[in-house]
Amino acid sequence: MAETCTVNYIDHVGVAVKDIDAALKLFQDVFGTPPTRIEELADQGVRATLIQVGQTRLELLEPLSDDSAVGRFIQRRGEGLHHLALNVDDISGKLQILDSLGMRLIDQEPREGLSGTIAFVHPSSVFGVLTELVESQP
Repeated sequence: MAETCTVNYIDHVGVAVKDIDAALKLFQDVFGTPPTRIEELADQGVRATLIQVGQTRLELLEPLSDDSAVGRFIQRRGEGLHHLALNVDDISGKLQILDSLGMRLIDQEPREGLSGTIAFVHPSSVFGVLTELVESQP
């Protein structure tokens, strides 16, 4: 039997926005989400924040420039759902399993992200959904 990339839970849903301050205010004012800190992730070309919404989190992503990955996403598709993040253990091992199963990987090696150690799977391998693997930091 082939190995599978077992998932612990949905870690978060990424949402691309043009103005993270306005988006964060809307979620706080309309949905009562708690205040949170916005961080700049220059290596990923975004300002980002994670907000707790019930039992999961939303990651709001504002591009630092139009030519960043999120900037190009917004230009092509507009604001909205950007990615689905799945929490896993042993992210390096999971990437090897996905590669052996023929999945198209954006990241061959894990890297640090806002929510822990991360790696992306190309949407062409997951029914058009950009999929992020997340290994939580202890």
